[in-house]
Amino acid sequence: MAKFKKILVPLDGSANANRGLDRAIEIAKESGAEITGFYVFHLPLVAGLKYTKKMHDEAQEKAVKAIGPAMRRAQKAGAVFKYKTGGGHTGSEIVKHAEKGKYDMIVIGARGMGGAKEAFLGSTSNYVMHKTKIPVLVVK
Repeated sequence: MAKFKKILVPLDGSANANRGLDRAIEIAKESGAEITGFYVFHLPLVAGLKYTKKMHDEAQEKAVKAIGPAMRRAQKAGAVFKYKTGGGHTGSEIVKHAEKGKYDMIVIGARGMGGAKEAFLGSTSNYVMHKTKIPVLVVK
């Protein structure tokens, strides 16, 4: 197996994201890699729509629900875990963060909590696979 140092795992709190995290933990334990859980806040799609305190609080609560259990799961398994957040279009934020952070691999669960349904893969995992040059492992 290739030697990985930094693995990015997008998190949304779904069972599929957790399966991706579990696989990333296995890889990290074998290679000594550090895992970064990445949560993307969904920002308003309509230009000019004010991002209210209520919207911020709800987004923050969703992030905590996704990141907290993932952190505990990774730490319990003995993996090094950090987390980051971003805001905007989920797929493009994952790609941008992965390339900026110089990750060796992205491990992503297919068909998470995205609204669009694709026949084989989730829309986000499909987007990430086609838009990044970083190796992507899609876990179903």
